[in-house]
Amino acid sequence: MKKSIILALVFLGIASITNAQNTILEARNLGKGRVTVKGIVTTNAELGPIRYLQDNTAGIAAYGTLVSTVKQGDSVTITGSLKNFYGLLELDTLTSVVVRSSGNPVPDPIILTPLQISETNEGRLVQIKNAVFTSATGTFASKKTYAFTSNGESGLIYINATQTDIIGQPVSNGLLNITAVVSQHTVNITGTSGGYQLLPRTISDIHQISSIFLTTNLVNTNFTKTELDFSWTTNIAGTTEMFYGSSAASVKSNLTSGTGGVANHSIALSGLSAGQITWAQAFSVNGSDTAFSAVMPFATVSNSTGNMKVYFNTPVDNSYSTGVDAIYLNQSIDDTLIKYINRAKQTIDLAIYNFNNSSISNISTALNAAAARGVIVRVIGCGTSLNLGMNELTGSNMYTMKGPDSPPRTGIMHNKFFLIDTESADANDPLVWTGSTNLTSQNINLDANNVIIIQDQSLARSYKIEFEEMWGSNGNTANAVNARFGATKKNNTPHEFLINGKRVESYFSPTDGVNGQLVQHINTTNHDLNIATMLLTRDEIAAAIATSKSAGNIVNMLTDVAGSNGATVNTTLLASLGATNYVYYGNSGTMHNKYMIIDQGAPLSDPMVWTGSHNWSAGADNENDENTLVIHDATIANIYYQNFVKLFTASNGVLTGLSLSKTPGNNSLVVYPNPVQNGNVNLSCFSHFAEKGTLQLIDETGKIVFENKVILNNGENTLNYSFPDARKGLYFIKLTTPKIVLNQKVLFE
Repeated sequence: MKKSIILALVFLGIASITNAQNTILEARNLGKGRVTVKGIVTTNAELGPIRYLQDNTAGIAAYGTLVSTVKQGDSVTITGSLKNFYGLLELDTLTSVVVRSSGNPVPDPIILTPLQISETNEGRLVQIKNAVFTSATGTFASKKTYAFTSNGESGLIYINATQTDIIGQPVSNGLLNITAVVSQHTVNITGTSGGYQLLPRTISDIHQISSIFLTTNLVNTNFTKTELDFSWTTNIAGTTEMFYGSSAASVKSNLTSGTGGVANHSIALSGLSAGQITWAQAFSVNGSDTAFSAVMPFATVSNSTGNMKVYFNTPVDNSYSTGVDAIYLNQSIDDTLIKYINRAKQTIDLAIYNFNNSSISNISTALNAAAARGVIVRVIGCGTSLNLGMNELTGSNMYTMKGPDSPPRTGIMHNKFFLIDTESADANDPLVWTGSTNLTSQNINLDANNVIIIQDQSLARSYKIEFEEMWGSNGNTANAVNARFGATKKNNTPHEFLINGKRVESYFSPTDGVNGQLVQHINTTNHDLNIATMLLTRDEIAAAIATSKSAGNIVNMLTDVAGSNGATVNTTLLASLGATNYVYYGNSGTMHNKYMIIDQGAPLSDPMVWTGSHNWSAGADNENDENTLVIHDATIANIYYQNFVKLFTASNGVLTGLSLSKTPGNNSLVVYPNPVQNGNVNLSCFSHFAEKGTLQLIDETGKIVFENKVILNNGENTLNYSFPDARKGLYFIKLTTPKIVLNQKVLFE
């Protein structure tokens, strides 16, 4: 009797184990519980801490550190629990991963059409033939979705991680065969895909069919008020030709050719007008095949002044100024905006997430007054916000609409920009007002925000394209049927501008891969990186910041509260920067800025400021309507830094780095006597390095009146100079080396 029971238990145990080790399809059909499966691994580390495997029945994902060393082509036996992660069935909580053999052939992909991508094929390697990307513009970015069509059917690929060579490659405009793993993420994808997405592993999975194709995107290499110069490359030699026109629809109205028979192509469009946006499509022909670029807009330099003004609604520290003091508008950003509205002559276009006149100066009254005097006013608000200020907009010449607040829309209209007199015949009239500030008492009077105002017609016209895409019309009345918001929008605005000699970049979400741009800009840091952003939820951005720190750069970061950030983000940045350089906002209200300052302490290393409405999140990148500017200018970078210092130190942050210290004897620049008598100046500074540098004397207008090379020793340094010809007045003495930038105001009497 006992023997029979034991044999029965043994039999049941064997049966249980046998069932758990059956095919992947059988495991998938169980849907839950603990299983053991066998299969061939089809992915490497390019998709992150996950591996996909399949046998001859089905495929499945396995997630966890135990598979981190498993390679494509490994034959494995994996034991884990079945888990549904946002629609994706995967093996999680792994207890055993056994590599049975390596270097095995990877299963051939199954040939499917986009409509056949379903649960049946989840986890398997598949191939879509004759695919074309819907918006073939820019380069591939991490954590970004790209739509494609194949024989009239639509699908999606998702660039899942930063460990793939796909990142930074041009999004092709030609015919492709796409090989990828079928995955699912029901909260990541909008539309009717059911969350199914293809995950290509490397750039070789996005295979060009044509014999000739572009290997780099069409880029604007130089631009003036009357000319645009372009370049692109192809895999083999071909003709050099370009269509161009005043709109995307009319791009084929003009044709020009360059020197053909080359793979490195260049061409110039001349005879253009200042401040004009021109649409262009490059192409190269080889035999019976033609490689086309995307149809993209580019802007000539305008006749505008290019003046830029920056305002903050929180205090600044002007002692860090290198010549232009930052301006603190204490509870008066609303009044400043009204002054600009009152100057409008022809048009005002406003896109704003939230608009409420309670406890601020009445902006609606100013807009109504502008409309009453003949200014055409168009206003877009977000459908998910009350926007009570819009209810107060009345009268003739006043037109309004709210962005959709229901499916298929999943994001928000989060833009914050004003356009004034965009199409004025006087190029000194157009203005772009943007930044992080909503038109509410909370945002203007309490939360930490910034505003930047740029007088430039080219930029205003670019913003107008974005506005009218949401407006659905280029007329006074909005067209809700044609209006595009969120994922339905196109990458259809210029990204590069030259404004008053400054390089300016412009991006809109969710079309322009802005989080990917964030990472790329962080990666350009050569000296110092200072960040004040409301939140950060993306691990790849946190990893880029940590990498910048480990590369030896000075990194200081301020966010609103710890709970607004991703858990992994907080862990990564605290470990990398420490609790005194990665801090949370300590004042009342919300730290609502979204700005980043790169290399403000290294004027020769392309100082820049990143600002706008874009929060550093997946929602902002994939679903929301957002606007971002990048201004490459040392003065603008220093102006933002004066605000950053105040916000950061008030939140118990400790500024570190040679160029940031103000402590006497520790990299401050001491000038004596001050005021200066008879032009004789003594300088004292401390350096941690023996290095060469430059000393400049700069007058109040920013003109360099004296410049000389210097050599600093490791330790205390004393320098003596005589400026007998210097006129009376205020000057700035600036000492710059590859590692430090020191400034001091000095008065000559």
